[in-house]
Amino acid sequence: MFMRKTRLFWLGLAVLAVAGLGFSACKKGETGLKFSHRFHIEEQEANCDDCHKADDEGNYSAPTMDNCKECHEIDEDNPSEECLVCHTIKGAENDYEVEEPAKPKGYADLIFSHEVHADFKCEQCHRAIATDRGLEQGPTMKQCLACHKKEDGPQECSACHEEISAEKAPESHEQNWESRHGVAYKLNKRNCQYCHPNRQAFCEKCHRTQKPRDHNFGWKTTGHGMEATHDRRLCATCHDAGYCVDCHRSQKPVSHRTAGWMSYRRENGHAEAAHRNFRSCNVCHETGECLQCHQNIILRKK
Repeated sequence: MFMRKTRLFWLGLAVLAVAGLGFSACKKGETGLKFSHRFHIEEQEANCDDCHKADDEGNYSAPTMDNCKECHEIDEDNPSEECLVCHTIKGAENDYEVEEPAKPKGYADLIFSHEVHADFKCEQCHRAIATDRGLEQGPTMKQCLACHKKEDGPQECSACHEEISAEKAPESHEQNWESRHGVAYKLNKRNCQYCHPNRQAFCEKCHRTQKPRDHNFGWKTTGHGMEATHDRRLCATCHDAGYCVDCHRSQKPVSHRTAGWMSYRRENGHAEAAHRNFRSCNVCHETGECLQCHQNIILRKK
């Protein structure tokens, strides 16, 4: 039985490996090429302008077969197995046709000039170029904005994009976006800041007059305390510290009304809550208040 399970285990790994190769081959098959920047830059000590030639406007184009022939011996009329060093099998089946890789959505309407950025080294924007084993996609918007802020470059959307603008809502902001935007914000706050740099003012414009959906009937009694314990910074978007104090000084939290809240045994009340998160006690109580009861009480460990 053990030997049978072992064989099944290795068979499963083999199936996963073959599947992985299949998926990677499909990815490479999108362009028909297999290319490693790392090999050419580190091992062959090639420079970017050896393969990427600049046009009259200073923009660099993708290498052509003529560029490759400067280093490789290529006989286009008589293809051989050596062609598969750079071309995929799928590309060879399609008469070695090379397709331009699809641009990510954020690059589709991009306005960019290499001539304007001529004073920068390639690796300042293409940071992974020397270690990339494939076709590197280029800098991210985070890199661009960081550099533009540092170098006092334009930061308006229209300076780099033809369609994307702060006035035009992204595709994701359709249908029931108002009910979904809170989750998207928690997953990636930085994306919101591209169009809403003054986040707090923008959020307050709605949430000061319109409560979030989770602020329902049971929010005051059962929900807000636990949420504030997890991440009080979210509460600070609309509420300052005084908001909590004004309410809790006249109205005790629900937990404080349970039987045995003031019991000395930790699992029965206030001691357990203080042990779990003492900062929550400090919202209403000063640390010195504990000594009013505990200075003459000996607490024994279990």
